[in-house]
Amino acid sequence: MTSSATRDNTVAASPVTTTTTKQPQPATAAQRQRAYRMRSKRAVTQAIGQEDSASRVTLLALLGSDLALLEDESRKSMHTALRNSARRVSRTLVTRYGIDPGDHS
Repeated sequence: MTSSATRDNTVAASPVTTTTTKQPQPATAAQRQRAYRMRSKRAVTQAIGQEDSASRVTLLALLGSDLALLEDESRKSMHTALRNSARRVSRTLVTRYGIDPGDHS
């Protein structure tokens, strides 16, 4: 059994180390690009169901993703959800930018 005095002496006897704070290294171009792609993917995921508040870039990325997945026959079980998502994104873009979807040939 050790007393608190013995434990305190053990702690006090340990060498004191000084830590030097290192300056953070600036991110490389590849690291910045990877972080940008990850933020973009996260924004697209978070925009699902929140299309009205999403940025134009995010909406277009989401629409592109939906359309690409609609062409994938192995994702046939998701096609209904993808069509609904693409419909919401399209509706948001049409409303936001005042696009007349009618045929004006």
